[in-house]
Amino acid sequence: MIDAGSPEARKPGSPEARKPGSPEARKPGSPEARKPGSPLVAAMSAGRDRAGRWDSAPVQRRILCLVRTLATLDRLLDVLPVLADDMRVETRFAVAKGSEFAANLADELHRSQAQVVDWEQAIGKDFDFAISPSGNGPLHELEVPVLTLPHGAGHHKLRATETGVAQEISGLSTAQLMHEGRVVPAVVGLSHPNQLAELRRSCPEAVPRAEVIGDPCFARLQVSLPMRGQYRAALGTGPRKLVVLASTWGPHSLFRQQGGLAQQLVAALPADYQVALVLHPNVWSRHGGLQLETWLRTALRNGLVLVPKLRKWQAALVAADVVVSDHGSLSFYAAALGKPLLLAAFGTGEVVPGSPMALLRGRAERLDPAGDVRAQIDAARPIPDHRQLADLAFHDGPYQRLRELIYRRLELPEPPWPARPEPVDLFHS
Repeated sequence: MIDAGSPEARKPGSPEARKPGSPEARKPGSPEARKPGSPLVAAMSAGRDRAGRWDSAPVQRRILCLVRTLATLDRLLDVLPVLADDMRVETRFAVAKGSEFAANLADELHRSQAQVVDWEQAIGKDFDFAISPSGNGPLHELEVPVLTLPHGAGHHKLRATETGVAQEISGLSTAQLMHEGRVVPAVVGLSHPNQLAELRRSCPEAVPRAEVIGDPCFARLQVSLPMRGQYRAALGTGPRKLVVLASTWGPHSLFRQQGGLAQQLVAALPADYQVALVLHPNVWSRHGGLQLETWLRTALRNGLVLVPKLRKWQAALVAADVVVSDHGSLSFYAAALGKPLLLAAFGTGEVVPGSPMALLRGRAERLDPAGDVRAQIDAARPIPDHRQLADLAFHDGPYQRLRELIYRRLELPEPPWPARPEPVDLFHS
């Protein structure tokens, strides 16, 4: 037995050092220090409450959620469940302006019944922490620590520019993470440890601020799989074979390259098939719902399901029998879940060489629109070694990791209930 007063007992990490009341147990990062009611937690919380005269909740901390596009809003709505049921933490939203795809974004936030603040309020001292699923925008103006996260299936695309793409990884580049010689994010969230090597090459100054979290969206998709029948029932699929056609945005996307494919599939496939089209939120923002419905009018009249722009693609993906797509994140999620996948377009020049998405391209079969599309869809199979692809892109336990990080930054003890991903929302066609 170690004597409590011995030098060995006082070593960091020893059983004696971790006992309640010991110096190490009182450190901010220790489990003992994070327990509700501990002296350190009480000291950290003192004088930090955010609840005002007119508030009806015991708010102690306030988080700023930064949205730049509909895609980043979609990702934030996967992140917020880690704060569920905790009335100590309040979230408000602000638009980080500057994106070509920010049209009507504030209106979308109001429709979601989010509390929205303008940029002048956002950069003030009313917040304790900020979360941005994008490294773009004037994040350097914020006076609070900010966590950046990928808003797709990891960091697999090169950074988009006005003229094409830069030879830098989107989300990990110096241009996005640094401003006037300093690293802007307090935490750079990664979905897999292998992205640390990419960050070290792209922006070595940011490596000390990197934390591997995982992918909350993929975790939600995984726990939704047992509910597949419910998603199919909500879609009205029944015994039909559901083909999900999905497109990312930009000049190399499926929608740009194969704009008539939705109509072709609806016309070629018999009545025991259902076709649903998922378009990247940037497509909706750029062209608008009325224009998209005009372009797709004949296909829609013949039974095409146009999946709404926000929060519904996940249900369609879980319900799908076959996915036809391109180099967008939905393709990778489909492959990682073991869905039969065909590629109808692929922007190789936009994809990071050697990334899991680049590996997907080498393993996936292609759909030839000039051939027998029904035969090709019927022959579609899951990507070979799809579990290995998932293991290369997504770390486990993202909700636990993300919640621990957020509460550590807020200097609050975590809630006593477990942090678990929730199934995705139902989609009614």
